Amino acid sequence: MRNQLGFLLQFGALTFLPLLILWQLNFGFKLIYMPMLTLAGVLVFWIGHRLRDPVE
Repeated sequence: MRNQLGFLLQFGALTFLPLLILWQLNFGFKLIYMPMLTLAGVLVFWIGHRLRDPVE
């Protein structure tokens, strides 16, 4: 279960970040949102990675 949840989080982050770039290019939003949303995507990916790590 942890492995599947981690996979979904990583998949979501890897889908969200390129879509974020496309959204910015097509519609634009305030510049301050881009670093905050990028850090949020990295954090979600990291949490997914930690969930997929084997428990030692």
